[in-house]
Amino acid sequence: MIRDAKQGFTLIELMLAMTFISILLLSITMVGIQAGRMYSRGVVLRDVNQAGRDISDMFRRDFLQANAGKINITGLRVPNNENWTTGRLCLGAHSYVWNNPKYLDNPSLLGANRLFKVDGNPINLVRVVDADGGLCKRDGSGRYPETVDVAKSSNLLRPISSGDGSIGIHNVILEKITSDSSREALYRLTFTLGTSKMSEIRNSSCKAPDEAESNFEFCAINKFEMIVRTNG
Repeated sequence: MIRDAKQGFTLIELMLAMTFISILLLSITMVGIQAGRMYSRGVVLRDVNQAGRDISDMFRRDFLQANAGKINITGLRVPNNENWTTGRLCLGAHSYVWNNPKYLDNPSLLGANRLFKVDGNPINLVRVVDADGGLCKRDGSGRYPETVDVAKSSNLLRPISSGDGSIGIHNVILEKITSDSSREALYRLTFTLGTSKMSEIRNSSCKAPDEAESNFEFCAINKFEMIVRTNG
């Protein structure tokens, strides 16, 4: 009787094959994780840049309708520090109000300071119909108004309550370029948008991946600069 010689894989061959497959799967997984991180960071950067473009367009339109003599920057507070809670820019017909991201990130720092709220909720940045620029006028106790009618305001950034990670105003600078006192004038407006999670930011930039509390793929900050004109 003749028996067919049957040969299978040796143990070493099986181990080599399993090792190769394991390395291949691990490589695919690592590539997938890295691609996911790049995608997440790209989404955050896109959100910040899109918000910056939309806000820039809004600023340009409102400045064109403004009278240079009625622009009130007494509530403008830069840069971010613990000395201010809210920032304000009043253009005569419309006003912009924002909260310091430092306090949005860590309300325990507030102490006696108060955040600006709409409908009882703290805001990042709102545009308000404010014909007399009242939001930039202090009351008898030296405080600025801290609330506004929800019907007169519109959120220009994703609400904090959305829970999706919000964007905050980190810096606003307004410089008058022209020196005359007419109703028409040119201004240089610079503002910085970025993640409102201040623990992820150092020196106006996102912390490096190797730093403590870094969240590099979900952190973004960008500066926007433009020339705006009032038309009286």
